[in-house]
Amino acid sequence: MQETQEVRAVPDGAAEPVPGVSALAVIEMGATSGGLTADFAAMKTAARAYVSRFESLQIVTDEDRKAAKKIRADLNSKIAAIEQARKDAFRAYDAPKEDFKRQCDEVKQVIEEQVAAIDGILDRMDEEFRAARVKALRAEYEAQAPDLMEAIPLERFIEREPALTGRKWAETKAVSALGDMIATAVRDREAIRAAAPKFATDADRHYCAHLDLSAALAEAKRLSDEVEARERHAEQMQREAEERVARAMAQAKAAEAAAAAPAAAPRARPGRRERVQEWEFRFRATKAQATMIAEYAKSLGIVSEGVKGVA
Repeated sequence: MQETQEVRAVPDGAAEPVPGVSALAVIEMGATSGGLTADFAAMKTAARAYVSRFESLQIVTDEDRKAAKKIRADLNSKIAAIEQARKDAFRAYDAPKEDFKRQCDEVKQVIEEQVAAIDGILDRMDEEFRAARVKALRAEYEAQAPDLMEAIPLERFIEREPALTGRKWAETKAVSALGDMIATAVRDREAIRAAAPKFATDADRHYCAHLDLSAALAEAKRLSDEVEARERHAEQMQREAEERVARAMAQAKAAEAAAAAPAAAPRARPGRRERVQEWEFRFRATKAQATMIAEYAKSLGIVSEGVKGVA
C-alpha cells in the first residue's frame, strides 16, 4: 500500500488515531426530561476529520489490500458504535415513558373501578325494569287472549317490537301497543284461514313464527302451487298412458283387419286348430287404463271374467 501522511499501518492492524478526532470514539447521547439529546454537529465534524485520513488510500499490493480491509473494519466499528449508542438512548428514553404510562394506568384504574360499580348498578336496574315490564305485558296478554299464548309466545311480540320492554315507552303505552298487536294477530290468523283454507295450518304456523301476514300468505301460495304442479304432472302422465293404450288398440285392430282380409288370410289346415287355455296377466294401472285393456281384449275375441283390482 502506498502510505500517506494521514494513514500508516500499525502492528495490530487498526488505523492509528490522529490527535483532535478522538471525540468520535466517545459518543455522548442521552435522554433528558426534554427528550433525546446529542451533539450531532461535533459528531459530524469528528466523523469527517476521521474519514479524511483515508481519502488518499491507494491499494496496490496484497499487503495494501490486507491493510485496507482492517481500515474498513475499523470504520464499520465506528458505524456500529453510533447505532448502539442510538439504541441505548432510545431504551433510556423509553423507560421513563413506560413508567409514566404505568402510573397513568394506576390512576385511571381507580376511576374505572368506580365506573364498573356504577355499570353494575345500572345493569341490575335495567334487568329489574325489564322483568317488571314483561310481568305487566304478560298479565295483559293473559287477560286479553290466553288461548293465543301457546301459539304465539309473548317473547315473539317483544322480538317484533323491542320498544315494548324499553324505557322510551311508558308502561301504559307498551301495554296498549301489545293489545293492538294481539288484536292484529287474531285478525291475521282469521284472514289466513279465509284466504287459504287448504293450507291454513302451515300458513298459520309460519305466521305465528314471524308475525308477517304477507309472508304467511306467500307460504300458502307456494304450497298450493306445489300441489297443483304435482296434479298437473299426474294428469299429464295419465293422458300419455291412455294415448299409448289407444294407439296400441288401434294398431291391434288394424292388424286384425289385415289378417281377416281374403288375400292375406291363410287357409287353416284341417286338424291344426290352436288349443284354448287359461292365461293370467297381472299388471299395474289406473282403473281407466285397466278398463281400456279389458275392452281391447274383448275386441280380440278373448273371453275373461272381467277386470278385478287387487290390493
